[in-house]
Amino acid sequence: MTDYTALANGGIASIRPYQAGKPISEVKRELGLEDITKLASNENPFGMGRKAAAAAVAAIADCNFYPDPSGFSLKRRLREKFGYDESCVTLGAGSNELINLLFQLFANAGTRVVMPEYSFIVYPMEATVGAAQVTEVPLRDYTVDLDALAAACDAGTRIVVLANPSNPLGTAVDNRKVKEFLGKIRPETLVVIDEAYNEFNEDPNYVDSATLIGEHPNLVVSRTFSKAYGLAGLRVGYMVSNPEISSLLNRLRAPFNVSAPALAAAEAALDDDEFLAMVVRSNNQERRRYQEFCDAHGLRMIPSEANFVAIDFAREAKPISDALLRRGLIVRPVANYRLPTFLRISIGTPEQNDRLFAALSEVLRDGTGS
Repeated sequence: MTDYTALANGGIASIRPYQAGKPISEVKRELGLEDITKLASNENPFGMGRKAAAAAVAAIADCNFYPDPSGFSLKRRLREKFGYDESCVTLGAGSNELINLLFQLFANAGTRVVMPEYSFIVYPMEATVGAAQVTEVPLRDYTVDLDALAAACDAGTRIVVLANPSNPLGTAVDNRKVKEFLGKIRPETLVVIDEAYNEFNEDPNYVDSATLIGEHPNLVVSRTFSKAYGLAGLRVGYMVSNPEISSLLNRLRAPFNVSAPALAAAEAALDDDEFLAMVVRSNNQERRRYQEFCDAHGLRMIPSEANFVAIDFAREAKPISDALLRRGLIVRPVANYRLPTFLRISIGTPEQNDRLFAALSEVLRDGTGS
């Protein structure tokens, strides 16, 4: 019998499929529960805004036609909103697709990819597929150490990648320090900053890192509409880079990779400042409630700048996750990130968080998660 695994390219045989948070439908089937709250995949608990939803529905009427392959209208709106030249923007089915394409382009045998430890699991997966060597750099108090990250890069480093805020921990580095970091990196090394949770940043002195690309053409910034904008199910994101890298990405990406409803919804979402402000305000208020809950129960919560928190239970966390699941609450164990004592919990609506706090208090009190 033919061994097709042996015929596969690169390091594909050595990687495991991405482990997503359990979908609600699966929990209903497995446990026979009807009232489920999912706080596992960092989705927007408020759904998408009304403007985005209306635009997506309207676009369905023309779905017998292929979508605009260039995403002209969305790129134009991104330029109007943030100042990004259209030649610097690549659109993708979520930012994850674009990170995948970038690694396909630049990570291969004989190159190194440098990243912080506990990085989003897709980064080492993609590097391994390309047979690149992966170097992980220790964090400092669960936060990316930019100095150590720069020191780990050598002449053979093709990509250095970091998420800011990070996933699965939620910590962020002051992006005003990114410019100093970029000055330490060789121009032939790509600096990829994944800003999937960028909109939740509360820093009043925030500097848009993508505006540094003109001075540092080796910088690549990825963003998504999945989180704060609530379009996770539509799959739309974008990457900002110098025009040459954008051109390479556009040669590799599939034609019509972003659907017409996704393009329309993303464009409308950029015009819905009121919805975005409400989402961010609620998230950041509720995030403080999580800190108060952890303080009251003697738990360590890693300081987060995202729409989720990472909580250290100082013992194996999977039984706690299972106990919450039996109570209709889906959270995310992160043992696959080598963090077996942690749960990553997405921040829900106030009502969803009330339910989580009550259930988790019960689990901790009666030991059902032991």
